[in-house]
Amino acid sequence: MGQLIIPNEIFFSHIMEEITAGNSVRIPSKGNSMLPFIKPTKDEIELSPLNENSISVGNIVLAKTADNGYVVHRIEKAEPLKITLRGDGNLTVRETCNASSIFAEVTCIYRGNKVIKKTSIIWKFAKSCWFSSPLLRRIYLGIYRRIKRL
Repeated sequence: MGQLIIPNEIFFSHIMEEITAGNSVRIPSKGNSMLPFIKPTKDEIELSPLNENSISVGNIVLAKTADNGYVVHRIEKAEPLKITLRGDGNLTVRETCNASSIFAEVTCIYRGNKVIKKTSIIWKFAKSCWFSSPLLRRIYLGIYRRIKRL
């Protein structure tokens, strides 16, 4: 079966309608920016409506960035007027947005028959212990990418 390619604006406007209606939405992952936690083409992510705790450091959110792109990245810093986001697989690249540009929170990852929930130990480890040091992050990602090629 072939793929249907939908422009991001149309795709995400539908996603946001569902989220606004209070529904969770499950979508395929795309891109390498959240490796190793979210794997492209292998994982699906569940986007859920925001709650009072969603916009906090370590949470993974769907946001529209200042350059009008959509990203699913982890919150690195939450200030009143600026939210800084970074993908787990990004060494230095960061995006910024304001809180009103965050539309949903990732609450679950589906990897084949495995389900990784936001309440799981793996998730909590990634949230609190993912390397903030660029050197440690570079070393870990380098090892991960080499192992992945084997």
